Amino acid sequence: MSGSTAGEETRASRPGGRAWLPFVLLLVLGTLWGGTFTLSKIAIEGGVPPLGYAFWQALGPALVLLLVCVLRRIRLGLTRGDVLFYVTAGLLGITVPNINFFFVIGHIPAGVMAVVVATAPMLTYGFALMLGEERFGWRRAAGIGLGLAGALCLLVPRASLPDPAMLGWVVLGFLTPAFYAANSLYSARRRPAGGHSLGLACGMMFGASLFQSAAMLASGSFYPLWPPFALPDWALLGQILLSAVAYILFFEVLRLAGAVFFSQVGYIVTLTGLAWGMVVFGERHSAWLYLATGLIFAGLALVNLQRRGKAAR
Repeated sequence: MSGSTAGEETRASRPGGRAWLPFVLLLVLGTLWGGTFTLSKIAIEGGVPPLGYAFWQALGPALVLLLVCVLRRIRLGLTRGDVLFYVTAGLLGITVPNINFFFVIGHIPAGVMAVVVATAPMLTYGFALMLGEERFGWRRAAGIGLGLAGALCLLVPRASLPDPAMLGWVVLGFLTPAFYAANSLYSARRRPAGGHSLGLACGMMFGASLFQSAAMLASGSFYPLWPPFALPDWALLGQILLSAVAYILFFEVLRLAGAVFFSQVGYIVTLTGLAWGMVVFGERHSAWLYLATGLIFAGLALVNLQRRGKAAR
């Protein structure tokens, strides 16, 4: 995901702006993204191959975003640097983490995966610290420590998961937020100058589609998506529509309130991801998962507080 343009004035900050609108959009966006855990689980458990699911999940939103770019007359950069960015960001930020996600989600509760993915911001700071792109700060380091403690609450106690056999899948699940974090650092460093966020997202989705098409064809995992539709098909169609709408809301929130405000969406995604899993699948979790959620939320708050302080200066 891309950040907002530096120095961009947000509508919410203007006199007479509708200050409540970004909060409403953020709540809707977080609820939609939280639903992706449940939709993907329905589709994968219903027989959609993970690689086939990943293909449609990238190509569908890419086409919708392209239509939006055409309607809004947003130009997609096609220089060598632009294409390299699309392909690399698509691989790091969509193809690898999403394929991993779709393989894992069929083996663990949707709510558990929602908590695992919530560690992405803390992993981003940890990677940036190791690469020398961030200065060490005790507050944010404490946030990393709390996030690690939350992860250990999922992995160490035998009673933390419905079935101890899920442990390996949960460990594998952490690759998804790790790659999201890697892509955040790459995108911040290599984002093409002057590129519109919506156009960059569209290019990134098409870049991911190239890899996912190759993986799908090589493995023979193509999933035909045409009538009559069964429940897994509707879940896949819902995922495509949800992802497309969510990206549009994502950029609207960035435009209205900026990247720092948007960073709070992770809390909503985790809570709604847990809620959707409970409502749809009847998932019930141990106290260890709720302790892990609390620790990770506290870690996110500490990591984001310093970021807000910098933004305010």
